[in-house]
Amino acid sequence: MGQNETKRHFELRNLEKDMEQASAEALRVSPKEHSRRLRSENRFLLLFLALVIGLSCFMVGVF
Repeated sequence: MGQNETKRHFELRNLEKDMEQASAEALRVSPKEHSRRLRSENRFLLLFLALVIGLSCFMVGVF
């Protein structure tokens, strides 16, 4: 039973190491991809803000 526990311990340690590497790779983003994503998010937020302001004005009766 001691060998199984040791083997399992090393398997779990390797999994932890693999998970750390995978998360580090996932966090690495190229600057072009990052700026493209930020631009698209900014467009969406501006559109959403315009929609909220337009609906608020409509509900108040400005238009």
